[in-house]
Amino acid sequence: MKDRVRALDSRLLGVILALMALGTLTLYSAGRNTPQATIWLKQTVWNLMGLALMLLLANTNPRRVLRYSFPAYLLGLAALVAVLVVGKKIGGATRWFVVAGQTFQPSELMKWVTLLYVSQRLGSRPADSIGRLELLGAVGLVAFPMLLVQRQPDLGMALSFLPILLIIPLMKGLRMRWVVALILLVSLGGFGAWKFALKPYQKQRVMIFLDPSSDLQGKGYQVNQSRIAIGAGGLIGKGFTSGSQTQLNFLPVKTTDFAFSVWAEERGFLGVLLALGLFGLLLSRILDAAKAAHTTAEAYFCAGASGIFALHLLVNVGMVAGALPNKGMVLPFFSAGGSSTLSFFLALGLIMGILYRSKVK
Repeated sequence: MKDRVRALDSRLLGVILALMALGTLTLYSAGRNTPQATIWLKQTVWNLMGLALMLLLANTNPRRVLRYSFPAYLLGLAALVAVLVVGKKIGGATRWFVVAGQTFQPSELMKWVTLLYVSQRLGSRPADSIGRLELLGAVGLVAFPMLLVQRQPDLGMALSFLPILLIIPLMKGLRMRWVVALILLVSLGGFGAWKFALKPYQKQRVMIFLDPSSDLQGKGYQVNQSRIAIGAGGLIGKGFTSGSQTQLNFLPVKTTDFAFSVWAEERGFLGVLLALGLFGLLLSRILDAAKAAHTTAEAYFCAGASGIFALHLLVNVGMVAGALPNKGMVLPFFSAGGSSTLSFFLALGLIMGILYRSKVK
C-alpha cells in the first residue's frame, strides 16, 4: 500500500485535500436545517471514492490509458445518444441515467474522455505543426459530443469542451490563419446558436446578465441573491453557519451552482482569496505536469485539463459574482455531485500518474 501511495504527488495532493475541506465545510453549512442536511456526508463518500479512483489511476501507466482512449470515446458517444433516448428527465433536461437509485451524468465523464482521445490522436503526430485535416478532425471530435450535450440541453457542460478545442491545437503549433479561422468559426457558431439553437430561457439568462435589475424576482433572482450574499461577507465573513442569505434560504441552489456564494458570505474577502489561491496552486501544479510529461500526448492532456479546471473556476465564480451569465457550471470540490466529482478525480489521477513517472524515469 505504501508503494501505491508514493505515486501521489504530495504538493498536488495537499492542495486537493485543502480544497476538499473547504468544500465540505461549505456544503455542511449550505445544507444545515434543510432537507439536504446530509449532503456533506454524501459528498464525503463521493470524495473518498474519488480519492480511491485517483490512487488507482496514479499507479497506472498513462500510456496504457491513452491506448484505450478511442474505444472509450466511442462508448462515451453511445452514452450521450442513449441518455437522450432513455435518460431521466429532471427540471426539463434529459442528462442522467439512473443506476441503482443513483443518477449518473455521462457528459461529465465525456469531456475528459474527449480530451484524452484528442490528446492521444494529435500527440501521436509530428510535433512541428498541425495541418488542415488534423485541425478539422480535432474540431469534429470535440464538436460532435458538444452538440449531443447541447441537445440535452446543457449549455454550460457543452462549453466545458472548449478548452480542448483551443489549447491543444495551439500547443501543436497552429498557424495564425487557423487561429483567425477558429475565432470566426466560433463567432459564427455563437450567432447561429443565438438564432437557432438556444432555448428562450438561455437567451433570457444572457439578457438578465446584461441587465440584472430587469427581473429581480424571476430569472434574475438567483444572481441577485448571490451578489447580496457575497457583499454581506465583507472582509472576514459572517462566520461559519452564520450567513443570513444562506441560513434563511434566500440563496438558491446553494449546494451546487452557488456553493461558492456560501463560502464568500461566511469567510469574506480573505476567505475568497484563500480559495482562489488554492485553485491557483492546483492549476500551477497541473501545468508543471504538462512540462514534465514524457510524451506529447501526456503534455496535451495536462494542458487541456488545466484549461477545463480554469474554465469551471472562471465561469462559476464569475457567475456567482454576477460578472458572467448563469451557465450552471459546477465548481470542483465545492459543488455537490457524484458524476462531476468522480470525473474530476479521474483526470487528477491521470495527472498524478504523469507526475510520478516523470520522477521515476
